[in-house]
Amino acid sequence: MSNYLIALRLNRLKHHFSIRKNVSFISFLTFAATLLLVVGCSNPNKNKTDTTDTLENLQQTAFRIRSDFNAPLNSAKGWATDLNKATVVQADQPFRLRFEVEGSSQSEQQFGLQYRRNKTSWEPLTAEDFPYPIKKHLLDFSTSSNLNLTDRWRFIQGSEAVMSLPMENGEGFLRVATQESPLLALGQYKIHWEAEEFAAVMRLPEASQAGIVFGYVDAENYYRVDVIANGAIKIVRIHKDEESTVSSREVYVKSNQWIEVKVVMQGSEVTVEYEWDDYIQGIEFTEDVGNNIPSSLLGIYLPAKSTVEFEEFEIAGEARSPRVSIMSSHVFDYGDPTQDILQASMLPFTGGSAIDYAPISPEWVASSAQSEWEFPIVIRRISDDALLNETGDTFEFRMVDSQGKPLQAKQNPLVTVNVPAGHLGGTFVETPVRIGPWEAANGDLYFLMEPSETDNMMMTVKSTDGGKTWRELDGTNRPQTGDLEGVSSTHDDYKIHTLHQTSDHVFYHVFRTSDHPTHPDTWAITDEKLASPQEPPVQVSDLAVRSDGSVVGVYGNLQKILFKIRSPEGQWSEETIIDQELAGDLSGPVVVRSKNDVVHLAYTSIDGSAWYLQILANGQLTERTLVASGLGTEVEDAGSILPLVYLDELDMVSIIYRLSNGELWERLGDAKGKLSKAIQVTRRSVVQNAADSEQVGADAIGYGSSVHVVFIEQDTGRIFHTYRNENTWSEPSLQVDGVNALWVRGNLIKKTDQGAVYGYIYDAGSMGGSGMNKYAEVALPKR
Repeated sequence: MSNYLIALRLNRLKHHFSIRKNVSFISFLTFAATLLLVVGCSNPNKNKTDTTDTLENLQQTAFRIRSDFNAPLNSAKGWATDLNKATVVQADQPFRLRFEVEGSSQSEQQFGLQYRRNKTSWEPLTAEDFPYPIKKHLLDFSTSSNLNLTDRWRFIQGSEAVMSLPMENGEGFLRVATQESPLLALGQYKIHWEAEEFAAVMRLPEASQAGIVFGYVDAENYYRVDVIANGAIKIVRIHKDEESTVSSREVYVKSNQWIEVKVVMQGSEVTVEYEWDDYIQGIEFTEDVGNNIPSSLLGIYLPAKSTVEFEEFEIAGEARSPRVSIMSSHVFDYGDPTQDILQASMLPFTGGSAIDYAPISPEWVASSAQSEWEFPIVIRRISDDALLNETGDTFEFRMVDSQGKPLQAKQNPLVTVNVPAGHLGGTFVETPVRIGPWEAANGDLYFLMEPSETDNMMMTVKSTDGGKTWRELDGTNRPQTGDLEGVSSTHDDYKIHTLHQTSDHVFYHVFRTSDHPTHPDTWAITDEKLASPQEPPVQVSDLAVRSDGSVVGVYGNLQKILFKIRSPEGQWSEETIIDQELAGDLSGPVVVRSKNDVVHLAYTSIDGSAWYLQILANGQLTERTLVASGLGTEVEDAGSILPLVYLDELDMVSIIYRLSNGELWERLGDAKGKLSKAIQVTRRSVVQNAADSEQVGADAIGYGSSVHVVFIEQDTGRIFHTYRNENTWSEPSLQVDGVNALWVRGNLIKKTDQGAVYGYIYDAGSMGGSGMNKYAEVALPKR
């Protein structure tokens, strides 16, 4: 397992270490150039392989493209084609490049890669991971018996004698207890990127304090965030051995319990985030310290006679999702030695290495010898800024030294991109209800999504060929609001209406489909703010459009769910709070409109119950009815009810929900709100909260008087289809195998006299990242 592919682990606190969005590529390159980790660009006007401005003592003599990403590093198998041959690669499907290099220099050399797309200018190939774009390094103390403290820390003041590794409830942690002298220690770890966030899960006894050290230059010049039990959090500057307080916030830090403190560094600004449980978001504040903060390793500081316990530290950097990048490998680690398997050069073989999630290779002395170097690479279908790589695009690669100067080469590797049929790429919006695919009157399909995990923007993508190919429409006028954490939509005639709850606000958007009479395939309304509720534990929303054009929008706050009604003229009403006088925190609302403009609403409670009521055409609410108990009781169980299904032929609503044991059950609600007896949908355990979705991994549609469901099996990630006729649910049939699916959302489309199709889009295992969205269908019988 690579040292740089750190698996996400479950922490005591829910909101640990989220990726920050809309990051700055310029700041990353500036840092990388300083450290000579990212290779520079050659002359952008040269569109041919450069032979006049290359390194005379280094030559790339051969290459080979490996299609089997899981092959051992030095395997002779898994090649896409022969030596020095171009090939075709699939978008969002990683491959590996192996180079043979000859050299005669006695000095140490390091190598990176450059690329050019469609014979444009050369650009440096940076290291960005896939499918989950992560730049994180974890110092974990849960397995204390395997740790060597002297390998983990460099002691500036004090020694390892003040550290110990006790166990509690089967898990370890680091305890630091100073006596007469303070402790100042820096972490010992290696990363190939700039750290911009330091986070610590820590526990302070009363009358203790501890500091997170950042911007360290030397023992007399650095910064700290001091955390004082039952007291303040301070930003402290040590300059020429003189200590001063930059900022202090009295927050009454919780003592004798696990808390998280995060330090975010951007330029001269420091943001401190403090969280003390898995429900409340916590607090944060930002200060400008007046000078750019130096890059450094994470450190800790304790004054004399103080104690602190650490469960873990995390070091994080700003991640990106560019068109193409060097990614991590689960097969080899950075620096693993290569063997002579390309065998084009006749010089003695003296080494070479694997390059795992880094823009530059380890050092090599080219003393009249040859070497081999292997890079894991991915070309994305959709990258940051919603840029598309299309079928037929070409990518050429070349090796360069640490200064960006290319090696001599007779031929560079060239790959041609193919986008498989039904492949969307990109990423799901978080916590979606219905988001498509919606079908226009002319058969065009539409879906709401994001381009990447690191660049939040709402995209409307369209397919004109039945789901085979997809492209964004009207991207220059898309909504400007990111933070796509609670998104729902509904299709009414030639408009797609969308409700979108962020951490701070709720927004309404409208997109006109291709059958619109005057403005096809354009955004009509973007970023219309209708509410700014207190942030809920889970961002949620759903909406229904009534026959007069009014819109019922439902969303959440810290404890309840609320709704507003938008008039046909565009005015939003005052909000109504659901169950305001009743105990219990509510979430997970799903709605659907039926006859007479009745809006059916189902929702969950933190006590594990599900409820149902109706919002009548006059805005009045019916009495709520208990749908079920025994649902999950954690925050991540909020979305345990599937999107509601209205059966027009029966004038009934299907409410399907997940119990805490993973089973799906269904109840039907009639026009008066009376519920039928519960029927089990499937005995197979269905996934909940895959990749922080806070939802059941299932979707439902109506077809005549029957209901169809696609769901993700909990233990395998496989996708199944089942349906109900009368009161009997069919045995689930396997639809998608061999993937760890995370999300699935679909709709009834392609309706003809011969039947229809349940078209759905699923995430085929992105781990919460991007690049794995795919379209599939279930053929439905003729009615």
